[in-house]
Amino acid sequence: MRLSATALLILMFVIFIVASAKSHEHWAWRYVRAFAEAAMVGGLADWFAVTAIFRRPFGLPIPHTAIIARSKDRIAETVGNFVADNLLAPANVAIRLQHQDITAALARQITEPAQARRLADSVVKAIPAVLDTFDEAVITDFLRKQSAALAADGRASSGAGALLDILTEQGRHQPLVEAALEEAWRALAANETVIRAKVRDKTSFLWRLISVDSKAADAMIGALDSLLRDAIADPQHPARQKITSMLEQLAEDLRSSPDMRAKVERLTEDMLAHPAVGDFLSGAWGGLKDALRAQALNSNSNLQGVVAGAFIRMGEDLLEDDIAREALNVRLRLLCTALAERHGRDVSLLATETIKSWDAQTIVSKLEQNVGRDLQYIRISGTIIGGLVGLVIHTAGYWLNFAAR
Repeated sequence: MRLSATALLILMFVIFIVASAKSHEHWAWRYVRAFAEAAMVGGLADWFAVTAIFRRPFGLPIPHTAIIARSKDRIAETVGNFVADNLLAPANVAIRLQHQDITAALARQITEPAQARRLADSVVKAIPAVLDTFDEAVITDFLRKQSAALAADGRASSGAGALLDILTEQGRHQPLVEAALEEAWRALAANETVIRAKVRDKTSFLWRLISVDSKAADAMIGALDSLLRDAIADPQHPARQKITSMLEQLAEDLRSSPDMRAKVERLTEDMLAHPAVGDFLSGAWGGLKDALRAQALNSNSNLQGVVAGAFIRMGEDLLEDDIAREALNVRLRLLCTALAERHGRDVSLLATETIKSWDAQTIVSKLEQNVGRDLQYIRISGTIIGGLVGLVIHTAGYWLNFAAR
């Protein structure tokens, strides 16, 4: 475009020379000369203006030229402030995101098989590097400390108490109690011979002679069998109510009893101090790490397909669930707005410092690459418009002279 604008200016100069030589031959050449003369003036003026933005024309120290090179730091500050005040202002970000369904856009992306496959490939390739950053001894020690901390500050006992409250609320624990009772009834039937043998061993020789041990065992087994059957069949059985009361009291003690919390803490400390627990944690983490690494490095593994399928299913579920999607949208909008508020100035400072770090030639080159083409169009337009204006002025002058005569 620079060559085109310059070529047009040279063309006007050639036309001006030719028209000046032939102006005495015919009156029309005078109009051509006026057009070319004004076009040269317009073209040269716009060339000077465009050049002065980026550099000094002919290298001469003309005032108010090489504007961008001299104003680099001011431009950097202006760009940074513009980014902070307009693009990343929290209020503006909130307005722009207000009606944006961010979650749906993300969900549509990850439901595309090719995109899901690319994401899965990135995740799987990153697994070995991520795993290598975690040392087994460090992880084991971390798990020990976290477990000890949970017990020490009462979170473990409080959490267990809250869980029991949830289970016992509105009888949600009854299916578990019923299952436990059924298991106890089956255990009683399976161990009947053992129970009879234990009763016989505890009975003296004389009582065994008159079969008291057998009758006692029958009575005890029968009573237990009847109790378990009745408790299984009747949700309001006293035995079930007793179990419920015990669970409720245990939940209360776990939440508020210092003695119970101390017992949980001691139990946890004793358990974590045992070498077998450390071996278990280390072995579990090592086994998991080795299995994940092997799957990630195996080209025939289906791990990538599993991860891609998970992405696709998650995206499809989000697209179908309007409530979940809107809930995520609300949180994402708040997150983006909070990030803009917290780091908007940091981003603008990054833009400012980056531009300031460029030398004058770099910033001139980057701006010329982006707006230089349009500026050369201005030179072309200035040349043509200048010529037309010159033609109008020449014509007006001719008719004014004609009228004066």
